[in-house]
Amino acid sequence: MLSLFRRGGAGQVIVGAVVFAIIVVFVLEFRAGRGDTAALGRACAVEVYDRCVDRKEFVAATRMVIPRGMQEKRIRAMGLNRQVMEGLIERELLLAEADRLGLTISEQEIDDELASGRAYVSLPAAQAGFLSYNLGISPDGMRALPVKSVKTGEFDYKIYERIVRNTTNRSPKEFKEMQRRELTAQRMRALVQTRVRVSVEEAYSSWELERSKAVARIAHLDKAWFQRYAVDTSDAALDAWAKENAAQVDEAWKTEKERTQAGCAWVGEIFVAAEAEASDTVKVERRQKIDAAVEKLKNKESFELVARQTSEAASAPWGGEHGCMTQAYGVGAKELIDAVASLKVGELSPVIETPRGFHVVKMLGKLAEPDVEKRGKRLIARRLATPLKADEAINKTANRILERAKQGEKLDDVVKELGEELAAAAASKLPALKAKADGILPGMSADDRPRVEISPPFNRLTGPLIDADPTEAVGDKVFGIEKVEGLLGKPVTTKNGLAVLQLKEKTLAKRGDFDKDKHEILYSLQQEKARDAIARYVADLRKAAKDKIKTDDTLLEKKKQDEVEGESEG
Repeated sequence: MLSLFRRGGAGQVIVGAVVFAIIVVFVLEFRAGRGDTAALGRACAVEVYDRCVDRKEFVAATRMVIPRGMQEKRIRAMGLNRQVMEGLIERELLLAEADRLGLTISEQEIDDELASGRAYVSLPAAQAGFLSYNLGISPDGMRALPVKSVKTGEFDYKIYERIVRNTTNRSPKEFKEMQRRELTAQRMRALVQTRVRVSVEEAYSSWELERSKAVARIAHLDKAWFQRYAVDTSDAALDAWAKENAAQVDEAWKTEKERTQAGCAWVGEIFVAAEAEASDTVKVERRQKIDAAVEKLKNKESFELVARQTSEAASAPWGGEHGCMTQAYGVGAKELIDAVASLKVGELSPVIETPRGFHVVKMLGKLAEPDVEKRGKRLIARRLATPLKADEAINKTANRILERAKQGEKLDDVVKELGEELAAAAASKLPALKAKADGILPGMSADDRPRVEISPPFNRLTGPLIDADPTEAVGDKVFGIEKVEGLLGKPVTTKNGLAVLQLKEKTLAKRGDFDKDKHEILYSLQQEKARDAIARYVADLRKAAKDKIKTDDTLLEKKKQDEVEGESEG
């Protein structure tokens, strides 16, 4: 080609024309223009203040966000299609603000980013950190594209065009317009974040909260254990409770008596949940659990004990007594009724699978006419009294632990002793809970028995209990205990019951250590505050937009996306 230039004449003219044509194509593909008018008449994936993001751009954004090869199951679990749509909503809100402020981005800046292989996509601000980490995207939404020649290390337009089409299914012109919007939104984010300031003392306070560490002893008292192994659910105890709370039982009986009819099959149940949508792995694990329960029953262990140990039914705390097996059971009733129909008194069904999970049913007998009200009200008393008695026992036990530990007794010893005392008291009333040949009470071999655990190191913000109510600020309270071996003044409420906490050790952060890494700490905190600032800013924009935001949620379905992706580019 160079020889044609040297010879001049017609050859030089031809080559010049070719070069000019290439330049024209490149300029046309990258020409300016927001492209809003092109969106008119198209179906919108997202519409914000009448600004339309068409369906193809939504699909292009999902292809930018979701790494190739990611399993569909994980995509659904992370809700990535929804996250992409939320990111586009936030982008359009930021663009509306950019227009209001007169904020723009130059052609040169866009070209420089694209020539460097830096392409951007908006992620919802509140989830950006988590998503970028899991998707291989930078925190500011940048995904690197390989647009440079391996041989020269320079930008190669043909490579760029191929990568853009393969990655996003968009033409270079459409992709550039998409990037114009993304980069403008990025500039708005940067503008918001530049207003964030962090003082040295603020940084030190935050660092001290994070770096000061403590370790605690935790006495766990799980309500489920108290219901199954520490409450007297004998007939005598429940009849006495029903008598004392006759009005409450009578009120419940008004509804229950319709389901409790003479001649019904009175049954016990052991149930292990396994939803129809559960994976095969989960179903196998669940089946193994119910099979283990059946094996215990074959080895002559009592149905009442196995129900307490294994069942996930509401009847588990009092040994599995369900009552009348009728259509009122709900999902799975037909399968269970059919299974019970062929059972004799005392017989067990095989494992029955229903949409709820796996069941084993024991035929306790046909309900006789004279026993209808008596047995019906007793079962009501079991349902009402068991959780109430468990609450009373767990609160009393927690306070006894605190009292004795404050007097200097070891927390481990006190918890073990009181647990055995409770289990033994219940066993004296309920034969199923008596100790076996090894002398160990069933309740004291349960995984959720009263026990003491040593927490991992924690700071004021995290705390030692992952299942405590966040408003309790447990970490801060434990740090407030002055002396090692000191106790938190009151039991802490958790999702499972109560916990008694004792300070085992505490190490406070030192100012000298902060000063060594002060600049890095300041930078890290500023970045954190900047992310929070943009999240709050976008939340305010969204609140102001209200009903000006519309989305095509059908695009969240993979089939619909595939249809859009298959449409011709035009």
